[in-house]
Amino acid sequence: MVKYIILLMGLFTSLLFAELPTLKAEQKSLKISQMRVDIVIVGNIATTTFDIIYYNPYDRDLTGEFSMPLGEGQTISRYALEVNGKLREGVVVEKVKARQTFEAVVRKKIDPGIISLTKGNYFNTKIYPIPAKGHKRVVITTTERLLSDQYILPIQDQEPIDKFTLNIKIIKSSAKGKSILSEFNKLNITQDNSAFLMHFEKENFSLKRPIKFDIPTIDDSGKQLFTQTVAGKTYFYLNVKTPTLQKIDKKSPKDITIYWDNSLSAGKQDKTKELALLDAYLKSIKGTKRVSLVFFNYRLHKTKIFQIDQDTSDLIKTIKRAKNDGGTTLLALEFDQSSDEILLFSDAINTIGGEQVKIGKRPIYAITSAAGSNYNFLKKVSSKSNGDFINLSRLSHQEALDILLTDEEKFLSCSYSKNKISQVYPNLPTRTGREFGITGILKTDKANITINYGGKNGITQKQTFEIKREGDSPVARIWAGQKIDALSLDSEKNQKEIEKLSRKYSILTKGSAFIVLDSVEDYLQYGIPPPKELRREYNTLLAQQKKEFKDEKQSIHTHNLQRIESLKKWYKNPPIVEDEIEETAEREARTDDEEYIAPSEEMGGDIAPMVMPVAEPAPVAKAKLSNNSVDTSIKVLAWLPDAPYMKKLRKVGTKSFDKHYYQFKKVNYNRPAFYIEVSDYLFKRGLHQKAVRVLTNILELDLENPELLKVVAKRLLDEGEYDLAIKIYQEIKTLRPEEPQSYRDLAIAYQQKHEYQKALDIYTYILSKHWGRFDDIKDTIFNEYNALISQHRERLSLKGVKKSYIYPMPLDIRITVSWSSNENDIDLWVVDPDGEKCFYSHPHTKMGGKISKDFTQGYGPEEFSIKEASRGLYTVYLNYFSESRQSITGPVTIHATLTTHYGTKDEKSEKIMIQLESDKKTMQIGLLEYKR
Repeated sequence: MVKYIILLMGLFTSLLFAELPTLKAEQKSLKISQMRVDIVIVGNIATTTFDIIYYNPYDRDLTGEFSMPLGEGQTISRYALEVNGKLREGVVVEKVKARQTFEAVVRKKIDPGIISLTKGNYFNTKIYPIPAKGHKRVVITTTERLLSDQYILPIQDQEPIDKFTLNIKIIKSSAKGKSILSEFNKLNITQDNSAFLMHFEKENFSLKRPIKFDIPTIDDSGKQLFTQTVAGKTYFYLNVKTPTLQKIDKKSPKDITIYWDNSLSAGKQDKTKELALLDAYLKSIKGTKRVSLVFFNYRLHKTKIFQIDQDTSDLIKTIKRAKNDGGTTLLALEFDQSSDEILLFSDAINTIGGEQVKIGKRPIYAITSAAGSNYNFLKKVSSKSNGDFINLSRLSHQEALDILLTDEEKFLSCSYSKNKISQVYPNLPTRTGREFGITGILKTDKANITINYGGKNGITQKQTFEIKREGDSPVARIWAGQKIDALSLDSEKNQKEIEKLSRKYSILTKGSAFIVLDSVEDYLQYGIPPPKELRREYNTLLAQQKKEFKDEKQSIHTHNLQRIESLKKWYKNPPIVEDEIEETAEREARTDDEEYIAPSEEMGGDIAPMVMPVAEPAPVAKAKLSNNSVDTSIKVLAWLPDAPYMKKLRKVGTKSFDKHYYQFKKVNYNRPAFYIEVSDYLFKRGLHQKAVRVLTNILELDLENPELLKVVAKRLLDEGEYDLAIKIYQEIKTLRPEEPQSYRDLAIAYQQKHEYQKALDIYTYILSKHWGRFDDIKDTIFNEYNALISQHRERLSLKGVKKSYIYPMPLDIRITVSWSSNENDIDLWVVDPDGEKCFYSHPHTKMGGKISKDFTQGYGPEEFSIKEASRGLYTVYLNYFSESRQSITGPVTIHATLTTHYGTKDEKSEKIMIQLESDKKTMQIGLLEYKR
């Protein structure tokens, strides 16, 4: 007789989320008004649906979001939102397209929702709007393989839920026994021919302990078989009890290299659990071992050597003392091929560059203890090196130790007639546990399949089972999930096939996203097939839609010619400007509540003091020109943050810096501004590596956040860290390929690294495309394009360059400003020696100054140009006009470049970086003195 026991127990070891999905807005968790949880279990595969209604207690609409780690083998297979009073199912589309669509729709103040996976194994959700004093219904479904005979629902430490409902369905197999015993008498237990059903419902529900219940164990038949026929194909899932697998002690290594991840994200690892395993393993190996310890974050650190017999204390103390700080570059890993074996302790969440690591032939044991780890990477490096993957969040200490100490027989392969069975997964050797599941497609009424187990010497044991059609269980998606897991071990090679399976079976992958849109017109506009309930209307509209055929390439070229001709016209004959400037123009530049700082006479001319703390002007950068005809200077007003921690760090100096830094970091852990300010201080003190380490922490705070990526990359570029900056800019380009700024930033980085051809090719690409709301960036690009050609023509191939685009336009003065956020309006103002202000409402000055077109949303750049500058002071201002970000990741960061003799061999520049804490302010950031 099989017993199904429903339990309320104290020990919490979640096999699902570490907590329930918690929707946050403005860093506060929203109250759960209603929750319904539906659990369906097939063998040892659990599918859990959270149907949650959140309440917004505030007087304004909010954007809600949550980011949570998924466990090993956990996937998201459904996402739905309430739209116009009805539940709208999400559809799976390519990740970048989903994000582009979401942002475009949000700008129109319409109701979208999106859910995607970021680096590691985190899922991220954004929902807008959550109505003021209103509710928002969200549905999320997860699927996972359970490693034990118990399921755990992590409902604990929750505020009371107005109404809570729990439904459990355990699909029957050939397992014998029908009775169910329960220790929870409020659970309503029933059954039908296909499943055991359990129901619980309560109002004002709260629970301090998770709900746990046992799942069916395999009976004497040794298997559980489930099948499903969909569109003429029969999918099967076979869950078997594995035979007793032999273990043999492996040869004791004498030379071990440990790679220990001490990046910021790795701080979420359970170091106590990992060190306990390491200590036990080293003590279990007889004799003296040479242990090499290598810490890594954004770079590899110096190797430390330990000679260990039984005393591991020095090694353990060294690891304990290590602080987690900085970003992660897996490309920095260079696995020591002189060691007998390698131990890699890491969550493998890579935040700089790619993951194309040289694995080598030495066995790698990849060990993690954190949910949300990059499981695919860890499995790949271990399997390809004939090592093993150890997940300490799912394995006991003894199970993990056994993996390190022994060579255990594994699942090797399956044998079957390819005429009767196809596409069986998993298809690579793997450890099994007490139960092991395989999926495939049955092509006939029945067929036999043999599971092969063994080790390095080949197959040693076999199990043969009959597969036949029986029942109708939801296993097609299980098959698709297993296939995606197999393909994901080489995700770059198999990207297209993974995306196809993701869309067909509604399984979230790293390259896809679920999206929900408001209306069928939105799906039509953005080319996204809608859910079933809108499909008929969508197809009707699609058939009626008139297609416009035009030569887009020629159209882009025509507009480009118009732009370059306009620039030439200004360059040859700057427009004549009337003596009087309309007062209305300045009024248009400010709203009534904007803080405006009046000009200061003592600084000379129409100059306003900064409204943020500044130090004395940096030393004047003098540019001595080769012809001695001009002497210029640029004064940059240094940004000096006045946060209490910065005052303290400046006071203590470098000797006790680390001590105070880590203390302040505990309080400011999630604040990007903290790391920017501290790293800026370190750069100025000449502590370069430490500054890079501190700065790159930002990359690990919010994975794949373009705003934060831009901030870090630009600062690294300014400090000469070209390779790191380029890696980050390449990621930004991948994340936001629809924005020309992503390409321009990368081109500038290549140019600063003296890779001029790569820069030119990127500029050419920008000019070849239409960029919608950002198309006016081409005016700036044409200047940069021609300056690059003028300065480095002898080192460039102009094969892909249109001759009509080449027109050198050197400038006496050029000033550019760009910013990190997509939803801010920042204005560049320049006041010339005559006191005339050049800005978006007065774009031309009598001296010949010109300001580029105003970017009212997103990044800039804005550009001030003057062909022949007059002698005197040019004062540079920023006007922080508006802030419209739905979710704020910290102060917007401004980057400005002040340049003289732009586009010539005598070009000189000074750069400025400032963080803006609040909007509606005008500030002076620098002076440029031009002398003739």
